[in-house]
Amino acid sequence: MKSFFSLFTGLFLCLSSFSQSAEKYQVYANQIKQFSKPAKILRNDINAQGNGSIEFTNAKNQILRFRLQNNKLQLGSCRIAFEIYYYEKNYLKRIESLDSNGNLIGCNLKLNGEAVTEYIIEKPSLYLQKKKLIDNAEGNIDMKDDAKEKIIRVQYFDAHNKPIILLKPVYISSKTYWQDNIRMAWP
Repeated sequence: MKSFFSLFTGLFLCLSSFSQSAEKYQVYANQIKQFSKPAKILRNDINAQGNGSIEFTNAKNQILRFRLQNNKLQLGSCRIAFEIYYYEKNYLKRIESLDSNGNLIGCNLKLNGEAVTEYIIEKPSLYLQKKKLIDNAEGNIDMKDDAKEKIIRVQYFDAHNKPIILLKPVYISSKTYWQDNIRMAWP
């Protein structure tokens, strides 16, 4: 009986500790007005020292991600603190870069100083063929850059959510889109 009580107590403490840590990180998600609530933790890679990344998701197919260092919000390139990924039918539609206050933030290190990137799959069947190859290789495939095939076009927006007008449309490779879709890179 004593070992059962010890096991139960240990399990309770572990679950309450997880709940407290989840609540601690939820504070960050709650301050982002564009991110719909309620939300739950999708992935938590924060270690005992308070270093790592965390992702929240919600019913609107949004994913909010950010990193912590010593339990404090870590700013990335261009002072980007948060990213929100918008999905539709499991395909990435939009990424927003936000500062520590939850405002859109443009980045001079990015291609066009964009705060938002929207993805338009112009040739869905061709992308699905390419995606299958990439999926089968779990991303570990050396593919030629197929941006010239005009499969996936991107549209950029500034920190005021206004379109950035470019001289010609910008296309990205299927592999780049695949990597963006699974959130491989950090700003």
